[in-house]
Amino acid sequence: MKNVSKIVLASISALLLVSCGDSFLTRDPYGSTITQGQYEKLSNQLEGSMRGIYSMMYAVSDHDAFGKRSIDMYTDIMSGDMALTNYTYGWFYTDEQLQGRTARTGYIWYYYYGMLHNVNAVLYAAQGGATASADNVIKRIAASGLPNQVGKDGDDLMYYTIVGSDTLASYTEVEAEIANCYAQALTMRGYIYSNLLMLYCEPAVADMTKELAFPLYNEYNMDEAQGLATMSEVYAQVESDLTNAIDYFSAFSEVTRPSKLVVDKSVACAILAYSYLNKGNPGGHGDAYTQAYTNARDFAQLAITNSTAQILPNRDLFETGFNNVSNVSWMWGQDVTVETAGGLASFFGQVDIHSYSYAWAGDTKAIDENLYKLIAATDSTAGKPNGHPFDARQYWFNDGSSNNTYKLCPDKKFFSASNPTSTKSDDIDREWLSDNVFMRIESMYLIAAEASYRLGNDADAISYLTSITDERIATGMDAEYAAYKSSLNHSNLLEEIEYNWRVEMWGEGYGLQTFRRLAAEVLGEKERKRGGNHCANAGSTIKPGSEYTFQMPSSEGSYNPKINTTTLP
Repeated sequence: MKNVSKIVLASISALLLVSCGDSFLTRDPYGSTITQGQYEKLSNQLEGSMRGIYSMMYAVSDHDAFGKRSIDMYTDIMSGDMALTNYTYGWFYTDEQLQGRTARTGYIWYYYYGMLHNVNAVLYAAQGGATASADNVIKRIAASGLPNQVGKDGDDLMYYTIVGSDTLASYTEVEAEIANCYAQALTMRGYIYSNLLMLYCEPAVADMTKELAFPLYNEYNMDEAQGLATMSEVYAQVESDLTNAIDYFSAFSEVTRPSKLVVDKSVACAILAYSYLNKGNPGGHGDAYTQAYTNARDFAQLAITNSTAQILPNRDLFETGFNNVSNVSWMWGQDVTVETAGGLASFFGQVDIHSYSYAWAGDTKAIDENLYKLIAATDSTAGKPNGHPFDARQYWFNDGSSNNTYKLCPDKKFFSASNPTSTKSDDIDREWLSDNVFMRIESMYLIAAEASYRLGNDADAISYLTSITDERIATGMDAEYAAYKSSLNHSNLLEEIEYNWRVEMWGEGYGLQTFRRLAAEVLGEKERKRGGNHCANAGSTIKPGSEYTFQMPSSEGSYNPKINTTTLP
């Protein structure tokens, strides 16, 4: 094996992340090599830079703009599955009015592109700073399938070269930590671009090579304005970044994950699986169609295999409040501390009726009434006889029998650990230390179920789906559930998969993509209406269309000379 390359890092001081200040990276001149002390310092700095990037996921800009969980709320309200049932303070009313595609676009755009710039800066530093260039491309060693990055003169671009016979023991602890930070940064870039694709591009585009998306920035061109890339170019970047990240995580699998906030191999696999699922075209055919869904299923299974998370067991369904990062089903999440608590500007500060929150004070957020009827209906409401009366998840939501003020609020899905029941002003939680969930293992089973269905493998699809529903049976309803399971077949399977996306993942940011991807096919000629508990557009018909795709901010066309404003998506 080649020794660690001590390469030129002359411009590494250019990396300045928002949370780290002017002294973020050393400004010492390195010359042609770096000392061991400087090398170790670089490892610490890259780790610190990644902490800064993760902190952007929960940074507060306003009471309705607090990072990922606020974007989850925008999109879930936009889909109609989360209803703003009353408002006094005005937060999230724009989304309830279905005006978010333009009103929210500036925040979402600069949230992701701000994070992207910092991720690219990490990748730039990890690859040698000033020596990195667009000519330095990722190559693969045939014998191992692992990435080997080579510079113009044949020097290692990364600080190591991986070959088939290498093990973690071949590297120092510092080298392994740098490689792990590099894999984390690749994962985050894949995550950013996959989210931008889902939000700013139409789903199921027939020819992605011609469909314009948005500017594509990497570590080589991040300081130069870029024109609009095609969807196929962006997907290629996502897939390259995440597969390379998975390779690096695999090679350095013994590096300890410090917390669930830090991405790892299972999270990289999960992001890639969801990207492939959304890339698939339900009306398509041929190799590209098959490959997208095959990859979605396989990477979802790889995420399951490589994660220590497990489906939340039935016994814990009403005990966790999805408020603690130690939850067994959480793959990725934030441990909220006194220093990082957003107060009212947080998911629990907006949704939890057991905390001092906008929801408690009057701006209630609830499950859409018609969706709730699909779970608990005892008649033919919403065209589904008897709903799913065996489904214990109906009790995640307040039925209004004891307190109509909070009817259908998620008081058993999301609640403060310090106050799980009371809504009295003397009891409510005023510390806002409930944790933030970013990803749960249940989503991987749903991806695998949906992809298996698309591939014509109904047996596997049912197996993945019922792995979740087996743990969601209401007390005394075993016979009803057994009848439900035996009734699953190709004609109703996609509808049940969509139902479980909407119910299981309610309030976790999957509503809009589920709606855009599945609603038209599941509904057919039927209509879907917003429930009567929405404070805007109650009872209106909703169907997938361009109004559910975010519009690129006009400022991008105004200030980016590479973009022709007449061709903006």
